[in-house]
Amino acid sequence: MNYRKICWLALIFVINAQLAFSQFTIVPLPKEKNLKAGYSGRTQELAPMPLPFWDDFSFSNRPDSPHDTLWNSSNSVSLNFGLGINPPSLGVATFDGLNEFGSPYVPNEPLAKGIADSLVSRPIALDLVPLGERSSVFLSFYFQYKGNGEAPDPGDQLRVLFKNASGAWITVRTIENDGSLDPTVFTQTLIPVAGNDFFHSGFQFTIQSYGRLSGPFDTWNIDYVYLNKGRNASDTSYPDRTISIPLSSMLNGYYSMPFDHFVEDPASYLTAPLLTMHNLEFIPGNTTQSDVQPISYDSEDSVFVYRDETENIYTHQLDLATSIGNPLQPLEFRKTPIQTLPDLSGLSALDSAARIKLKLWINSGDNVVPSVAEPLGDYNTIKYAPIDFRLNDTTQVEYMLDNYYAYDDGTAEYGASLNQPGAQLACLFKMNTLKRDTIVAIDFYFPEFGEDIGQSIEVLILRDLSGDPSSFLHKQTVNVVRGAKNKFWRLGLERLVGVKDQFYVGWKQSTSTSLPIGLDKNTNSGDKIFFNTNGEWEPNVNLVGSLMIRPVFGKGIGVFTGLPNEEVSPIQFYPNPSNGSFMVTGNAETIEVYDITGRIIPQSIVKTQEGQQVQLINARPGLYILRLFSPKGVSSHRIKVD
Repeated sequence: MNYRKICWLALIFVINAQLAFSQFTIVPLPKEKNLKAGYSGRTQELAPMPLPFWDDFSFSNRPDSPHDTLWNSSNSVSLNFGLGINPPSLGVATFDGLNEFGSPYVPNEPLAKGIADSLVSRPIALDLVPLGERSSVFLSFYFQYKGNGEAPDPGDQLRVLFKNASGAWITVRTIENDGSLDPTVFTQTLIPVAGNDFFHSGFQFTIQSYGRLSGPFDTWNIDYVYLNKGRNASDTSYPDRTISIPLSSMLNGYYSMPFDHFVEDPASYLTAPLLTMHNLEFIPGNTTQSDVQPISYDSEDSVFVYRDETENIYTHQLDLATSIGNPLQPLEFRKTPIQTLPDLSGLSALDSAARIKLKLWINSGDNVVPSVAEPLGDYNTIKYAPIDFRLNDTTQVEYMLDNYYAYDDGTAEYGASLNQPGAQLACLFKMNTLKRDTIVAIDFYFPEFGEDIGQSIEVLILRDLSGDPSSFLHKQTVNVVRGAKNKFWRLGLERLVGVKDQFYVGWKQSTSTSLPIGLDKNTNSGDKIFFNTNGEWEPNVNLVGSLMIRPVFGKGIGVFTGLPNEEVSPIQFYPNPSNGSFMVTGNAETIEVYDITGRIIPQSIVKTQEGQQVQLINARPGLYILRLFSPKGVSSHRIKVD
């Protein structure tokens, strides 16, 4: 065994020891490749800007990259809503050991350490600051070590550097965990710009992480970066009331549920999402409610309804200047349910799906200048203009009514895997319908992690967790298909599975090789997760988040019928056998082909006057399963490639 392999195994052991929760191991996920190559590869620097400099990462032009007019280089630092715990405002910038292409900085040396991610500001014209005001120039930001990420090791650091007039970078602050840092709390640091050598037209500052260079490890989150004059060493209060966390679920804990289930009784399936706010203002002596800004909020929805391949959009004003009750106290975090929900009673069984976009903004008194008419105004134009503190007062979320249940919001921050061969995992789904329905497929997000060695699992659907053999509704052994970032693999079932009231979906692991499933840290359905490592099912108590497993419902005709069932779908295909190219006629909305292990076969489809010409890509001779999805249901067929 060579040195590199020994180091890699040692690193995995350390990581697993740090991140093991009960029977689960939490693993970091790689960033999407080429996510920010355009930002770190700027060919021309931005022109120097005057003070103030302010970025809270809530108003980026791209949802995953720092604001392009403030940063000269982002060098793979990414924005997200899930890795920070109770951030000052929506969105944090996360530092780890992956470069701008989503690859480790040093891929073949697992224990290598060095400078990893960094944020470099655009040039700032500090030469414009009058001599008498230069002692009042400070840089501040909030930081959090670990959060919902991977904990930095002893000796790992977050560093701040200033560029002097000679172009040299000077380290002015190092931050590391001395044992006093709480991984669930954001801490503010304030740094004076001390020394005339920094007051030049090309001043820049850099925030960078030092840690492992071999992957998405040693996580630091930062937020609310602010550089300005007119400050002092205790200037840690801001006249800003923010939205801190995206709105929670509106569908009984789900972010998606089957349309047919929902329309049975829409009112009973809706739950009020929680609005999370944070008051960043704290002035000594300002402790009474009469001194703080009252807050209200407005909300609106856009409902996209789909029927017969058409889309209709309906927009409604929901809340209008609705009060949150007592004003936010200094530094208070508050969660409050919104009062008015979208009216979805008009959805019809004739519709096929709907997408609900919910937008909410708070009326927080931000940017209000004190006056006789506005005695509670607290925006000092001399100090803060042109900063717009209202930019972090808006949030938006989408919910789906389609053909599947999902606890997750579609984005994974980490992966969760079982620790041993033979271990079983199951996720509980409670159906929002009194009727019996049919599972035709399961969507999994198995992220790319480690070496893809063609792992197989036994997919399970269970009626209950009694351990009785009759509790198993379906077992199917398949080779796992891993996906790119947040890309689900749809596994078509060999036979249709009828369920009622509630059921469990999961799998049994066949090897000890880590096989993580996507873990959404921005939502939490941990109480729906169960595991079995010793013959008995146990509830999860430590893993926080939602596993990215989605049961898919439909109207099927059974397993592998030799001929199309005309009562379900007047779809035909020919020739059979074929050389891998065949025609599908009729109203097939989706065409999927699987091998006998459940692996989906790549294909190209060309629409012609006769129908859809399907060409299988790299399909070897043998038997395959053709699944045809139409408005009337799903049919499965055996096809042969010669």
